[in-house]
Formats: sequence, C-alpha cells, structure tokens
Amino acid sequence: MSKILLLGASGYIGGAFKTALSKRNFQTLVPSRAELNYFSFHELRQYIRELGGVNFLINAAGFTGKPNVDQCEVKREETLQGNLLLPQMLSHLAEVENIRWLQIGTGCIYNGDNNGNGFTEEDEPNFSFKYQNCSFYSGVKAVAETYLKKDSRCYVARLRIPFDENDGPRNYITKLLTYPKTYDNINSISHIGDFVESCLALYELDCPTGIYNINNEGSISTREVVTMIQEILNPTREFNYFPNDKEFYRVAKTPRSNCVLNVDKLASVGIAMRPVREALRETLDNWIPIINEPHKN
Repeated sequence: MSKILLLGASGYIGGAFKTALSKRNFQTLVPSRAELNYFSFHELRQYIRELGGVNFLINAAGFTGKPNVDQCEVKREETLQGNLLLPQMLSHLAEVENIRWLQIGTGCIYNGDNNGNGFTEEDEPNFSFKYQNCSFYSGVKAVAETYLKKDSRCYVARLRIPFDENDGPRNYITKLLTYPKTYDNINSISHIGDFVESCLALYELDCPTGIYNINNEGSISTREVVTMIQEILNPTREFNYFPNDKEFYRVAKTPRSNCVLNVDKLASVGIAMRPVREALRETLDNWIPIINEPHKN
C-alpha cells in the first residue's frame, strides 16, 4: 500500500486532495501545521523516517493571500516563505529521501493567450519579475517554478482559477456571485475535482515528472460564465462590470494575470481534462450553496 504524505490538508485545495485520497487504497498522512513544522527540514525528515518512508508527497500548503492576492503585496515574508522557500526545502528533502512529490503551481505566471495557442509548459513565463509587470505572488511563483524545473522527482501541477460545486470564499463561482463588480477577461479555469484527479493520476500512472498545465480544456470569458450562472442558478442580484482596466485597478492593488493554458502535454500522457463548458455546466447543475447564504431564488 502506498503511503502518501499530504501537507496543507486543511486548505481549499488540500481538502480536495484529502477527500480524493480517502477513496483510494492509500495510507494517507495529513499532519497539521500544529503537529508538524512544515518549514523544518529536520522535523519533516524525522517524521518521514519514523514512518519507514513515504511513496509520494503532495504539497498543498502555500500562501495565496486572503481575501485575494493583494494581500501578498502586504505579507511578502509569508509569500516568500510559503511559495518559494518551502518548495525549495521540499525539493531537497525529496532528493535526500528519494521520493517523488507534487507541488501546486499556478498559471498566474502568464498573461494573454499566446497568439491563440495557449501557453505550454515550455513557454517562458511572461508575467514575472523578469518583465516587471506582475504581482508579487506571481513573481515568486515564477521563481519557484524555475527552481523546481531542475528537480527530476517533482511534478509541478499548474492550477488556474479553481471552481467546483461547493459554495465557498475561494471558489471562482462564489466570487462572481458576491463581488460588487466583475472584471471581464478570457481565461483558462480548473475544476478542483478534475484537477485533483489528474494530479493523482500523474502518480498512479507513473507519468514522467515535470511541469503540467492542469485546467479544463479550452478557455472562457467571465461574461459567459456569468450568463451560465444566470441561466442555471437564477440569482436575485444584478451583475455589473468594470468598464475598463483603469476602473478595475482603482479597486485592485496589484496586476492580475489573465491567460489561456494549453493542456496537450497532459493529454499526451493519457490524462484528459473535460471541456471547460461541460465542467461548468455540471458544476452549476449541482451547486451546493452555503446554508443561510443562498444565491438563488
């Protein structure tokens, strides 16, 4: 039986991994930060060795900022520690203990659609410190990815705007339902369940390590998502849009990435992602609102 060590199981993405792993024939270990200092190489190594080793490590811990990425501009130490120093340390740990591992990456290191082709895993990030056009969060994640590309034991799973049927503050659908104004752009987005299943398939199918874009196939505009929300959820509210970038950045404090990612590499190893509109429609058809906070008539 494989032993899987999951860091960050109490978080938004980590919780989805915990649920998916509970349905598999794995021994899953989910130490909390109170039980184990994630940032201590020696504590983690001792923990793993006391277990007799682990087969796979998933790092779903990190710092994305609450309520949004603007907080990473303020809490730069936490951003660096969670999104750069921790992955670097885990890379060293994986080398010492000879284990494969997975780091949650992001598509927020790109901007645009790469001339309609979507950005591949081989394309240089164009929303980064190098180009001086990015948020602090995106810049740090781009630096971390550059480091992890050299780790032959690591999967970097690029997540892009997560959503699913469970109403919650980190969910893209919930954000659209609650934000006073909406920023209209075209993006790739990732159904959390599809994302997690694909990440675990990389391990289960013994796929080559490296960077993988893991988002639903295709791209979609914010206005089209809102139209689907209106048709299926029938919310009582009206949706208002920022008329232009200038007005949006009167509210937002740091640049935002809007991008399209190419998923051909993932398909090439036998892992297919559902088309984005199919995933969205099923999500909205099965929407589970937070009790006492309905978004529907």
